[in-house]
Amino acid sequence: MGPELVGEDFLDYSMESENAVEPKPGRPSEIDAETLRRNVIELQFVLEQNWGAVGWLLKQAKTEADVRAAFERIVNPRCNLLEPFTKDHVCTRTALRPLRKRADVSVERRRRLHADVQRTQNACERVFNAWVAEFDLVKRARIHTMLAKCAQDYEEVASLDEKSRSEWETLRLELEECEAHFAQSEILTHLQGDRRRFTPLNVARAMAGLPFVTARVSIESCTKFGINPRNGVAFNMFRTIERLLREPINDLGQAIDVVRDHLVNGKDKNLPHATELRENWYFLESAIRLAAHDSSALYSSLPFRVFAEYAKTTTSHSAAEALLAEAHRL
Repeated sequence: MGPELVGEDFLDYSMESENAVEPKPGRPSEIDAETLRRNVIELQFVLEQNWGAVGWLLKQAKTEADVRAAFERIVNPRCNLLEPFTKDHVCTRTALRPLRKRADVSVERRRRLHADVQRTQNACERVFNAWVAEFDLVKRARIHTMLAKCAQDYEEVASLDEKSRSEWETLRLELEECEAHFAQSEILTHLQGDRRRFTPLNVARAMAGLPFVTARVSIESCTKFGINPRNGVAFNMFRTIERLLREPINDLGQAIDVVRDHLVNGKDKNLPHATELRENWYFLESAIRLAAHDSSALYSSLPFRVFAEYAKTTTSHSAAEALLAEAHRL
């Protein structure tokens, strides 16, 4: 949402500079590099923190409902950029670009009406103050007539403003629903494609420009602007788990020993993600044991389930578990 005008909300896409260049018909507006960069960084962080729970669901997604169900699992940290991807009520009846043009026209009309309301209200106040200050009865009568006319003008403009507000609210809700459908369908198409690796960063790069451009244009713009941040600690922990745990696990004890040995003696043992896994070894081992005993789980879901359980227990555990974790550090 954009800046407020005396209690009224307007979408930020309408807050363009008077000197802004008009985009060519039929082509999407140029994406602001800094906004795109911030979106990628924020989305990548959120996805990496929740990759165990969300990544597997996204990997298996076949419908827009599956996409929504996956992103709804993200509750911490809070990310407003996910709203188009979690909205249940979506609209497929209206083309998005014409609807945005109607929204632009509606916002501009509301701006003009709002200015008219302020102008007529100020005029009423000036005339009223003049009427109060005037002692000549003849002049007071003339001013009173003017005051009645000002009041009538104000009521007419205020009525138009209220009608415009109602129309805009309906249009805004329709626009949000259409944008949600576009965002969800675009990211689903991206997820079902095999052209790029399935990682939090690549998903974030596809999401960052939605719903204002397609997922493909979003990724191409990230490439154009050199937006390619490194993987965070959380995803590096997931990749370590994914690399070391081979399915099926025939010997659980041996599998745990392989992970332990890598964290203690592996070539990346001094990197932040390995250090954190060693400090939380109690929770990691418990997560491996729990996931390995789930015989009903789908093949290749093991690293996702391990990381999901690890992330859950490391962020929410009892005081007794904290003491056990302290005692079992590697």
